[in-house]
Amino acid sequence: MTIDTPIMRQRCPAQSIIEVLLLEQRLMAPRNPLERLIGRSPLGADAVRCFAAARAEIAVGLALADLPREWIVFHSLPVGDSGADVDHLVIGPGGVFALHSDRQARKAVQVAGRSVLVGARKIPYIREAEYEAVSLTTLLSQRMPRAASVHGVVVLVDTRSVTVKAPPSRVKIIEVANLCAWLQGLPPVLAPLDRLEVAGFVENPVLWQALPALEPAEILQRFGVLETEVARARRTRLLWLPLGVVLTTVAAMELLLSVPRLVGAL
Repeated sequence: MTIDTPIMRQRCPAQSIIEVLLLEQRLMAPRNPLERLIGRSPLGADAVRCFAAARAEIAVGLALADLPREWIVFHSLPVGDSGADVDHLVIGPGGVFALHSDRQARKAVQVAGRSVLVGARKIPYIREAEYEAVSLTTLLSQRMPRAASVHGVVVLVDTRSVTVKAPPSRVKIIEVANLCAWLQGLPPVLAPLDRLEVAGFVENPVLWQALPALEPAEILQRFGVLETEVARARRTRLLWLPLGVVLTTVAAMELLLSVPRLVGAL
């Protein structure tokens, strides 16, 4: 079932990226029985990153659901023609925030001003968050000259640790577990009527590149099925792992035992 007229508040976390992911999965050939037996992932090579990004956005969306009612949250707002979107737009007493979600499973993150290292890899989180915040501020100010500036926030999921040696000046980097407490601890800058005015403007689907889409509940249900298949394939691979170790050990022993015979034959 599709929504004929997009209503932005009804969009679910990761809606845009899940729609792309599900389309890519439909174009993939189904796994054959042998591939299922050995635990090959149902995800194509190009879908792995989309899958991880969707899980990150869903995790942040679940955290934002704990905010009190004076906070208004939009998810997965599509912008431009390239398939890009704003992961989450949050409007509350503390201001207006554009959240970018990312999953860095069991990785150490170091922040030093504008530099963000994930392991040994530098990721341009700050530049991207600043660009998104400025773009949204410009968009709002065209219709609402007195609108508050949009602040960029990078929300990290499943990290091993986040070390902030020097905080960025215009972007907040935070772990998802600390997000809601940080938002609620900010000093109030937006009155209730101002928040409603901004939310009413954001709610307009004409503002975004929003097309008729599947119902959010159906999108999440389909993603849940895919998530279950991915987890099942991973468990299957783990079950095969001990057998692989045994076979490798046996092959190595056979090789060692054959060395004297080969030497004697020379």
